[in-house]
Amino acid sequence: MTDRRVVRTNQALRAAFRKLAQQYPYHDITVQQLTDEANINRKTFYLHFDSIDDLAESFTTEIADQLLTLLLQAPADHEPLEHPGIWAQRLGEFFDEAPAFYTFILTSDDYSFLSRRVKNRVAEGMAADFQRDYQLSATDAQIGVNFLIDSTMTLFRLYITKQIDLSKSAFRQRLVALNLSGMQGLLALTKQN
Repeated sequence: MTDRRVVRTNQALRAAFRKLAQQYPYHDITVQQLTDEANINRKTFYLHFDSIDDLAESFTTEIADQLLTLLLQAPADHEPLEHPGIWAQRLGEFFDEAPAFYTFILTSDDYSFLSRRVKNRVAEGMAADFQRDYQLSATDAQIGVNFLIDSTMTLFRLYITKQIDLSKSAFRQRLVALNLSGMQGLLALTKQN
């Protein structure tokens, strides 16, 4: 059983990071600022995390795990390309329901390195399923997964930051069309080789 003090301290540090991250670029945040904000001492910080990077990594792990849980849920017939809108729907729900900080991490230019870490963890988690489900080589599965994640996250970033002006329905249609045509092209190419 985890000590309640440990849980409270972790929660305080994570809350402090969430607050400071939205005020300062990542490399401007110090352990002193975090501990002041969390109302703990530096020694206590280092009992919980090795560094600020270690604390930030706890968020990327959490976000990636939640995304993987959503994305790896199989549609009824276990063929995502038969239901190409399922991932767009699930990601839309994720962004609608996720804490604002998750959206901030995934769409912020200053914190894009954390978004890349999330992407890499999600890609690792999905590649084996793609390889199995579509009878792809490990390389092609990795290419397909990274294509889908990169294109999807780029479009969501544009949509969420209001760089494109589309209704939710029109956005979803474009996302599905682009991802579906890209994956169908990759699958057709792998069948030729």
